[in-house]
Amino acid sequence: MITKVLPYLWYPILLSSAVLAFSALLSTGVSPALAAYGPIIAVALCIIVLERYFPERLAWRPTLSDIKADAAFMATVQVLLPRALSALTLLAISSSWMQIKSPSTWWPHSWPLAAQIITMVFAVDFLRYWLHRASHHYNFLWRLHKIHHSPDILYSLNVGRFHPIEKVLHFSLDALPFFLLGISPAVIAGYFLLYSVNGFFQHSNICLRYGFLNYIVGSAETHRWHHARDPKIASCNFGNTTILWDVLFGTWSLPKHQTVEIGITDRAYPKGFFEQLAIPFHGSMRACQYQLEHRLIKLIFYWIRFWKGRKIRAMAKDPMRIQKLLLVRIMHDNRNTQFGREHHFSQVNDYESFAQYIAVNDYETLRSFVHTEIEQGTNTLTAEAPECYLRTSGTTGQPKDIPLTPSHLKALQRLHQTALAFQHKVCPEAFSGSILAITSPAYEGTLLNGKPFGSASGIVSRHTPLLLRHKFIIPPCVLTIANSQVKYLLILRLALMHKNMSYVSTANSSTLLTLIKLYHEHHEALIEDIRYGTFFLSDHLPIEILAAISNRLYAKPARANELNRLKTHTLKPRIADLWPALRCVVTWTCASAGIAANALRCELLPQTHLLELGYLSSEFRGTITLGKHAGSGLPTLDTHFFEFVERNQWEAGTPEFLTLENIRKGFDYYVVITTPSGLYRYFINDVVRVTGYLYKTPLLKFQQKGKGVTNITGEKVYEAQVLAAVTAVLAEYSLTARFVMTLADETAQHYCLYIEAEESNIKPTAMQLAKAVDIRLAGLNIEYQSKRESTRLGPLQAYWLISGTGDAYKQQCVQQGQREGQFKMVALAYSQNVTFNFAAYVEPN
Repeated sequence: MITKVLPYLWYPILLSSAVLAFSALLSTGVSPALAAYGPIIAVALCIIVLERYFPERLAWRPTLSDIKADAAFMATVQVLLPRALSALTLLAISSSWMQIKSPSTWWPHSWPLAAQIITMVFAVDFLRYWLHRASHHYNFLWRLHKIHHSPDILYSLNVGRFHPIEKVLHFSLDALPFFLLGISPAVIAGYFLLYSVNGFFQHSNICLRYGFLNYIVGSAETHRWHHARDPKIASCNFGNTTILWDVLFGTWSLPKHQTVEIGITDRAYPKGFFEQLAIPFHGSMRACQYQLEHRLIKLIFYWIRFWKGRKIRAMAKDPMRIQKLLLVRIMHDNRNTQFGREHHFSQVNDYESFAQYIAVNDYETLRSFVHTEIEQGTNTLTAEAPECYLRTSGTTGQPKDIPLTPSHLKALQRLHQTALAFQHKVCPEAFSGSILAITSPAYEGTLLNGKPFGSASGIVSRHTPLLLRHKFIIPPCVLTIANSQVKYLLILRLALMHKNMSYVSTANSSTLLTLIKLYHEHHEALIEDIRYGTFFLSDHLPIEILAAISNRLYAKPARANELNRLKTHTLKPRIADLWPALRCVVTWTCASAGIAANALRCELLPQTHLLELGYLSSEFRGTITLGKHAGSGLPTLDTHFFEFVERNQWEAGTPEFLTLENIRKGFDYYVVITTPSGLYRYFINDVVRVTGYLYKTPLLKFQQKGKGVTNITGEKVYEAQVLAAVTAVLAEYSLTARFVMTLADETAQHYCLYIEAEESNIKPTAMQLAKAVDIRLAGLNIEYQSKRESTRLGPLQAYWLISGTGDAYKQQCVQQGQREGQFKMVALAYSQNVTFNFAAYVEPN
C-alpha cells in the first residue's frame, strides 16, 4: 500500500484538505490572507515530514547550506517581497493618478468564488507560461531564472529560490493585473493557496504519482523533467499551477523512464544566497572590470615603452659601449668559477683578451661542466647558482640542459615585457580580449641537484604581467599533456569558448594550422562539448589536469549555436571565422617557418597582424621586435654579448670573428654568443642577416639553422634559396604551401622536393612544378646552374604531398626526441639523415 497507493493519495488529500480549511476559515470571517496562510503552512509542514519518511530520492536530502540559502530566499523573495509589492501597488491604486473607474467590466465578479479562483489560475498561468518559456530562450532572462534551476536536488523549500527581480516580473503578471482589475482579496488569496500548495508539491522530494492529473496540474513528476540538467530535456513543462497550456502548445513531456539528473551544466555556479543575488549582474560588473583592465594595461605598456624606449635609444646610439661593459662584467662576476679559472677570466678586460683566452664552444664542450654542476651541486660555470635549467634537443641524442641564473631570468622577463609593450603599440586592440599563449611546459622534472628543468618559453611566459595572465585561456598544466592530439584538442576546446580571443602567441604557425585542421575533423564533438560543458576526451586526461580545468569546462549553449550556424554557412571555417576578434598572432615568420606563416595568413582577417616572435632559442633571446621592421629585431645587447662570422668564411674554415659594429647590411653571419648563465663564446649554429640599422645598431633577421645547407657536387644550396624558389613558383599559381621539404640525394645525384599545399583546382603537375623550381633555383645559385648544365647534378624531382603530411613529419620528429615546443621545421636536408617515409604520403597521379 505504501509503495503503490499512497504516492497517488498525498497530493489530492493534502490539496483538498487545504482548500476545505481555506473555505472553512473564510466562512468564520477570518481575513482571506490568514485563511490562506494557515493551510499553506500546515501543508508545507506535512510535506517536510513526508519528505523525511517517503523520499523520492535519498540523494535529494538537503544539506545545512542548502537549507540556509533556500530559507533566505523563501523569507526574502516569497514572503517579504510580495507583501511589500502588494502594499506599494495598493497605495498606488488608491492615488488619484491610478484610479480605475469601471474595473468590474473586465472581470466576472458575479461568478462563484471557486469559479473566479480557477479562472485566475488559468489566466495567470497563461501569462506565466510565456514568461517562463522566454526565460529559457532569452539570455538576459535566463541569467535571472538560472538561479531557480541551479540546485542539483529538489525538495520543498527550494520552490522559493528566485531572484528578486524575477519575482517582480512574476508579480507583474500574477498579482498586479488582478489588483488593477479590482478582484476581491478572497479570489487572490484562493489563487495564492492553490499556487503555493501545488508549488511545494512540485519541488518536494516525496514519492508521488499523479496519474491522469499529470495532464491537468503542474505535477512533481512533470516538473522534475523541467529541472533536468540537460537543456534539451528541460525545455518542457513550463506550467506552474496547471499544465494545460503545455498540453495545448506542445511542450508537455513525461518520459517513461524515471531517472533524471537535476540542475544546470555549470558546475561552478555559486549556490549561496548573496552570491546568487549578485551573479546575474556579473556581465555588467565584468564590463566595468574590462574597462579598468584595458586602461591599466595601456598605462603599464605606455610606461614600459617610455622607460625602455629611452634606454633602447641610448643603447642603439652606442652599442659597443654597452657590449664591452657587459662582457667585462660577465668575466668579472665569474672569474672564480672552475671555467673562469681555467680560461683566465681574471685577465680579461677587453674583447681581444676575451677572444685570446676562450675558444669557441658548443654544448658538447660545456657538457662536462654542466654535468658536474648538476651531479655535485657546485657552480662550475657561473658564480650565481642556476635558478633552473632549460632542456632542449641535443645533436648527440642526449638532451641539452642549459643553465639559467636568476639574474639572467629577470633580464629575459624584462625583454619579454618590452616585446609585449611594443606589440601593444602596433596593435593595442589585440590585448582587449582573451589570450591564447601556447608554450612548452615551464616545469618538466627535477635534476639531481634539486633544480627544475623546463622550457624557456614556459618559464618566461609565467612572468607575463598579471593583468594579462588573467586573460590566458589555458592553464599551464594543459601544456604538460604528453599526447599531442589530446593536448591540442583540449586547447581547441577551451579556446572555442572565447569568441573574443584577440591575441595568440605560439612559436610555430603550424600549431594554429593543426588546431583548425582538428576543428574540421572534430567540430561536431567539440560543439556538443561546448553546449553541455564536457570534453569528449576527458577520460584521457590526468586527474590533476581535470581538476585544474573543471571551472573552465562550463556549458555555453549560445556559443555552441553560433558554431552550429557557422557550420551550416561555411563548409570549412577559417580561424578568422571561429575567432573574428583575433587581431594579433605572434609567431616565427622567418626562414622555413615562413612556409607555415604564409599558410596561416590565409586563415586570418586582413586586419589581423602577423608579428614576428623574434630570434630566440633555449640558449638565449637574440632580438626583440619593435614593430617597425617586419621579421627583424634589435639585438639584446645589454643582456648577451654577440660575435659574428660571415657565413662563407665559417663554412670555408677561415672564420674572422666580428663584433656588432663590424657587421654589414645585406650579409649573412653565423652567431656566437656569451650569456650571463655560463655559455661562453657559444656557437649556436644559427645564420642571421643584417637587414638595417637603428641608429648605430644592426637589426638582425633569422635566416636558417646552419645545417640548412647541402652540397652534392659543389653547388652549396641554401635553405633560403630553396624557399625563395618554391615561394615564387607557387605564387604564380596563387598557391600557398603548408609544408616544404627538399632532400639532397647524394646517391642519385639530384634533389627531391616535397610540398604539401592548400587544395586548388589549378595546381600544376609534379613535373611542371619540378621544372619551374629547377629554373628558379638555378637563377638564385650560380653553382647549382653550372652543375645542372654540366649534368653533374640531375634534374630536380618534385612531389605533391597529401594533406596532413607536415603534421605527421613533425610527430615522428617529436617521437624521435625533438622537443615539440621548440620544434623548428627544416626545409632542406640530406636524404640519408631523414627517416620519414615521404613516398607513403605522395599524392597519387
